[in-house]
Amino acid sequence: MSEPPLTGSVAAICHELVATPSEYGQEEALAELVEQRVRALGLTAERIGNSIVTRTGNAGAGVALVGHLDTVPNWAGGQVERTADRIIGRGAADMKGGVAVMLRLLERLVASSRPVVFVFYDREEGPNLANGIHRVLAESRLLTPKPTLAIVLEPTGGTIHAGAIGTLNADITFDGKSAHSARPWEGRNAVSAELAEALVRFASRTAIPVAVEGLRFHDVVTVTGVHAGIARNVLPDQAVLWVNVRVAPGRSVAAARAEVEQLAGVHARVEWLDSSPPAAPRITEPAVADFIARSGLAVHPKQAWTDVATLQEWGVPAFNYGPGDPAQAHQPGEWVEIALLEQCERTLAEELGAP
Repeated sequence: MSEPPLTGSVAAICHELVATPSEYGQEEALAELVEQRVRALGLTAERIGNSIVTRTGNAGAGVALVGHLDTVPNWAGGQVERTADRIIGRGAADMKGGVAVMLRLLERLVASSRPVVFVFYDREEGPNLANGIHRVLAESRLLTPKPTLAIVLEPTGGTIHAGAIGTLNADITFDGKSAHSARPWEGRNAVSAELAEALVRFASRTAIPVAVEGLRFHDVVTVTGVHAGIARNVLPDQAVLWVNVRVAPGRSVAAARAEVEQLAGVHARVEWLDSSPPAAPRITEPAVADFIARSGLAVHPKQAWTDVATLQEWGVPAFNYGPGDPAQAHQPGEWVEIALLEQCERTLAEELGAP
């Protein structure tokens, strides 16, 4: 792989990143590109799997800029394109635009004495247990001492998104007994009245607004899949509902699980597959409040899960601020606006004292 240039506009860097595929679990090529950029600047590149950590300035506690390298799968026929005002391609909004801002700031801060840690990590777009950030937080020497603040450059449309809603996934199974559909009395159809009643209960559970620190989140329970049957003339012996839960800050994961089990009913088996806790906004934390005041940016609730929750659980106040439009995340034709890339770079450069 040829050595990348040391400098360039944030849009040029973003285009290069989007042109380097990094679907979840296949981040190696992009990790190598980031590592080369870091080393070409004369900085230490700490490689942890396909995650890269580096830092500028002195050895003290400072600000961490955090961004994941992976994307969801590309859309059919998805191509990378640069227009006059956009970078188009998988990951442009979520979140290679944010990573491009990080790399541009790294170039600008290379000679600065202010401590800033840059965390580029892998495997965010999958189960929380496999998320690369956990290994980074456990193993990185460059994250000692802990940062005083972490900024996660997830897509926020150039505003601050505080906190994060938690997410849970469950399989809810209804058992039956297989039989020929011509003689259904010989079996027990798993697509049963009990399943139908459970579906009605889930459908009746509307989003619940929850106000936390003056921000309105929504607590949500959604059936995202129904799976049953092996043939048209066979009674299914098992039917499974996929359920996704979004847990607003202030509500416990245990309470959310108890509600889902009640909605599922006594005839169902509930298997919990993954769990990511919510994060409170913490907008009154001094480091967060100071950034909000200095930047003058609008503050909104993050109605999605991000690693702000992981970082706050680790003990570091954090918020989301990035250039992508959240509505573009995971969409066909995904794009990021060049003007927002440049705005995000300017805002963070001013905050970090970058030349």
